[in-house]
Amino acid sequence: MDDGRIDVDAVERTAYELLERVPEFIWDGESLPVPVDSIVDNVLGLRVRLADDLTSAPGCEDLLSMHLSGLLLTDLGEIWVNAGEAEQWPGRRRFTIGHEVGHYLLHQDEAPRIFCRSGYIGGAEEENSEPLPKPPGEAEADAFAAALLMPEHLIRPCFDKYGWNVGVIRETFGCSHRATTRRLEAISAGAS
Repeated sequence: MDDGRIDVDAVERTAYELLERVPEFIWDGESLPVPVDSIVDNVLGLRVRLADDLTSAPGCEDLLSMHLSGLLLTDLGEIWVNAGEAEQWPGRRRFTIGHEVGHYLLHQDEAPRIFCRSGYIGGAEEENSEPLPKPPGEAEADAFAAALLMPEHLIRPCFDKYGWNVGVIRETFGCSHRATTRRLEAISAGAS
């Protein structure tokens, strides 16, 4: 799938390259959900922090008016996740971490910190919310998170077995409803 703005195949290859680096004692390549926290910590050496106020992150005091889902501090090697969202929507927490890892691997040379407004994260759970139009870097980070958390070699057989039973697949992969639906749409369209 290529939306004209990003190279989804290249983004997915980056996610798969990360998964291939994961030692078997962390993840066997088949068990679900993919252990994103262990991968972030043990493979990338990043620290995940849950915070009620992401503006308390070093250098982020100027973000007072923004509602953030996640924040990547490349210079500190930290991913900050909105604790309230993480508690309310565990699948969104996992997707936010994956999204920030995408920024880390794809965009870390662009800025010492990368932050994501809530509406940009593709894993939102809110029933009546539509995501904001995404800049290409945000679309890349979403595609990376989807490939990391729902690798094609695992989601395709699950889709073949359960079809559009998004609830079962969402629970299996530990992702949000929206992120799972979008991934299934890509898989069903023949894209990875």
